[in-house]
Amino acid sequence: MKVNDNRKLYRSVYHLKPGAIEEVEVPSLHFIVQEGKGKLNSLGQPEEEHWVVWKTVNQLKRITKERSGYQFKLMPHEIVWHENIGEDEWSYTQMMQVPDVITFEMYDEASACVQTRYRDEIVPATNFVTYKQGLCIQKLHVGHYRESMKTVEELKNYAESHGYKVSGGRREVYLNQPGCNPAHRWETIVRLQVGE
Repeated sequence: MKVNDNRKLYRSVYHLKPGAIEEVEVPSLHFIVQEGKGKLNSLGQPEEEHWVVWKTVNQLKRITKERSGYQFKLMPHEIVWHENIGEDEWSYTQMMQVPDVITFEMYDEASACVQTRYRDEIVPATNFVTYKQGLCIQKLHVGHYRESMKTVEELKNYAESHGYKVSGGRREVYLNQPGCNPAHRWETIVRLQVGE
């Protein structure tokens, strides 16, 4: 049975080589998202007790496979960083991209399954949304997540020198797992939305 992989379908969005800054037009994509705010852990990522997005997407994988035989690979974890609200504290949106076949009905069912498994625990709410990022500039950051701001500054300098205005927070797409790779090999796409 074919396993669909949106990394291959959207190569310019999820495949970068180290080095140059790239300009890319990011199409409308569907995401399961979870809003949050708080302190960051030693990796430079949110201290979340419940990573509900991942569990919801796994339920969607089960639903599409059982209902229509459609299988898909999990997409990378993404975070849009909004505002620094204190010492090492941020507001942010965590998300994972899902295929176009996902419907609101499927999402509601998957979300209900996750809530049932947590039973009496209070867990963060999720949403099923569509984002059109449009024109963006991006670069592959290789190294510790806490060093990604160097790449952000490179992107901002590029935007200014090319007459672009940055809109919104930076988006980071985490391409590999920190638990399986040393910090100097962590790969992160750092992306900024821009306009003229």
